[in-house]
Amino acid sequence: MHKIKTEYCTIKSHWGDRQVRYLTCGSGPLIFLLHQSPKSADEYRSLIEEWGNDFTVIAPDTPGYGDSDPLNSDKVSIEKIAQATIEFADALGVHQFGLYGFHTGAIISIAIGHRYPNRVKAMACNGVLTLTDDELENIRENYLPTYLPKWDGSHLTWLWSRMREQLIFFPWHQRTEEARMRFDISSPEVLHENAVEVMRAGDDYRQAYGAAFEYRLEKFIPDLTVPTLITASEWDPLCKCLAQLTPSDSVCIEPSKTHEEALAKAKKILLKHPADNPHKLGTATMEDGAFTKTIFHSTHGDIKIEKNSKTTSGSLLCIHPPGGSSKTVRFLTESINKNIPVISIDLLGHGESSKKTMQKNTLNTHMDVVSEIVHSNDLDQLTLLGMQVSCSLSIPVAKVISKSLNKIILLEPWILTEKEIGNFIKRGLPLIEPEWSGGHLQQYWHMVRDSKLFWPWYNRSISGIIGGNPNLDEKQLDIEVTELIRSDLSWRETTSDLLQYPIRDSLSDIEVPIIICGRSSHPLEKVYTNIEQQLENISYYELGHNFKNWGSKISKLI
Repeated sequence: MHKIKTEYCTIKSHWGDRQVRYLTCGSGPLIFLLHQSPKSADEYRSLIEEWGNDFTVIAPDTPGYGDSDPLNSDKVSIEKIAQATIEFADALGVHQFGLYGFHTGAIISIAIGHRYPNRVKAMACNGVLTLTDDELENIRENYLPTYLPKWDGSHLTWLWSRMREQLIFFPWHQRTEEARMRFDISSPEVLHENAVEVMRAGDDYRQAYGAAFEYRLEKFIPDLTVPTLITASEWDPLCKCLAQLTPSDSVCIEPSKTHEEALAKAKKILLKHPADNPHKLGTATMEDGAFTKTIFHSTHGDIKIEKNSKTTSGSLLCIHPPGGSSKTVRFLTESINKNIPVISIDLLGHGESSKKTMQKNTLNTHMDVVSEIVHSNDLDQLTLLGMQVSCSLSIPVAKVISKSLNKIILLEPWILTEKEIGNFIKRGLPLIEPEWSGGHLQQYWHMVRDSKLFWPWYNRSISGIIGGNPNLDEKQLDIEVTELIRSDLSWRETTSDLLQYPIRDSLSDIEVPIIICGRSSHPLEKVYTNIEQQLENISYYELGHNFKNWGSKISKLI
């Protein structure tokens, strides 16, 4: 079986510089897989592995979804997304390709085939939509409300109900007998996956989703010259739209009994009209001053890296806390002095890095990955920045990369007693599983929000209060909740392992300077000042309560 790889491509686009995340796998004729809204290329992982035996598969995240940058446009249309897809192909050095699309992806495929027929060898479109003028107006008014994080997490209650309702009615907001659909409600796990994809996109979830409703594809299908299959399985509510379409010598329109039959037909037409086998594909390129997303292919899996410079000397390497990602710490990394090269990674099992269940030796695995990144990129005069419990990863990493290291910054490290560690492992790492009602999303929300108010987050008493103005920005909280959920296979085990690392006893083993940073109101502040008095290589720096100033203050320490 071929291995799926994550990659990023940087595009000098009509809409400005932007990056596209894509999955790739296999060998043979090249095809693009275009996903439905509001999901990402991740929905195709099982299909990518299967079709990788016959094709070179490239599955990009549509602009604004997954981890692809949105188009900088006031109104996104399917035609613009088609143009953006051609820009992506150009950036990869791909001239011709086959196309498979599902729902929104199918509609985008038709637009590409219509506007750029010389670029497409064949296409298979699974599930397309036609609307009357009245139906379209109804969709415009009701179907895609703004996704706006709320202080109490109520937006997640709405989101879950929205994901559930669209499996009962189509359109989901039209609760009538005529709109009632006849199939089973998905499992809580599937509903959870769909909800998280909306959270991942944020309010950009409306872009391609809305554009697909506006595109009147029935006007363009008769003009298609590319060999095309348009199908839908009988269970798909869009299957009825096939009757509104006009076939031609180039276009075959036929329903399929099942989704599996539709896929088999799609594969057949793509194999019948194969594109060329690809040569080496283009990759992400660096622009100094702007953060660029890249992938480092470590021995343990694909690791996402964000960096703002090609410079390898004097960099700041940031390690986010377990349950976070490079996204959750952007409030800090993007406020660091622009003259300082910054590297921010997604730990294995987190963010856009490879996901896999991690149950044993997570500390050693993360150490291996970080040291591989340092040595492979020839980093020197490095400042290592750990945050909260990831400070317990920074110290053993420092021992492995000591020749490349200049100093260490520990941002509010979790230096705890044996009793506190036991309590946190027992109470602070709950296993939160999808519930049919969606109540688990509220558990995630209040867990993250309480971590800004109390230490530890479950100690909701006077003794646990974190003083000062808390960072309760709803958008930041939503990002942190999303990334915590997405690291579900790894964050508990990683946190538990790091908590048990003897960080207090290991600080004296480090030869480079260590700066502990924190707020004077944090319950662990006395621990930090006591360590400063006891160890010569430790200094304590008070950051203040305004998180927006932390980047500039840390910049002065580098």
